[in-house]
Amino acid sequence: MTATIPLDLTLTVRRGTTSSGKAADLRDLSPADSTATLIYDRHLTHPGTAVWLARIMLRQHGYAVREVTLDGMGPDITALFREASRLRLNVFLGCRGGTPRVVTFDSPAAYEIPAGWDLADATDRLPAAHAAARPHVVRVLRAMDIEKEKNGGRIDKVLDVAAGMILETGDPDQVWDTLTRLLDRTESERAEVPV
Repeated sequence: MTATIPLDLTLTVRRGTTSSGKAADLRDLSPADSTATLIYDRHLTHPGTAVWLARIMLRQHGYAVREVTLDGMGPDITALFREASRLRLNVFLGCRGGTPRVVTFDSPAAYEIPAGWDLADATDRLPAAHAAARPHVVRVLRAMDIEKEKNGGRIDKVLDVAAGMILETGDPDQVWDTLTRLLDRTESERAEVPV
């Protein structure tokens, strides 16, 4: 991880017409509003893969997807994607057998839903699946929530940024190291400025 903090944004996903031969197009990136729109061709890909591609494209430009909103789709799939995105998880629908589970083979991790599984039930199972797959991450996030309650809002923004980075990378230690280096660098730059 480089010593930069990604900018969070909300990604709206729509079915539609894309550029010739492309599965998905990223459009309407608005850093000022922290939003972007992804149009995907449903004949070439499904929404989970389209969002995964968008995450990769956006990460290259210093953005992290904080929330995914599916536009014009059913309430169950929309809720599933929204809840998974809040945990910075990709969603893969139609996986073989078993039960819904979080896999951590990639950063961010992915929530795999077996073919034919009830999406509302999969959404309900998400917190437990996430805790089982990433216990270290979940423990750190719970500790951060407790700290937010104690500090009276003074450092909530910093903790929110750290939480997003931890969910994105799955590596709390690396995130703390990166934030510590940034804070040290900022402090030393401040000390060098004549008063």
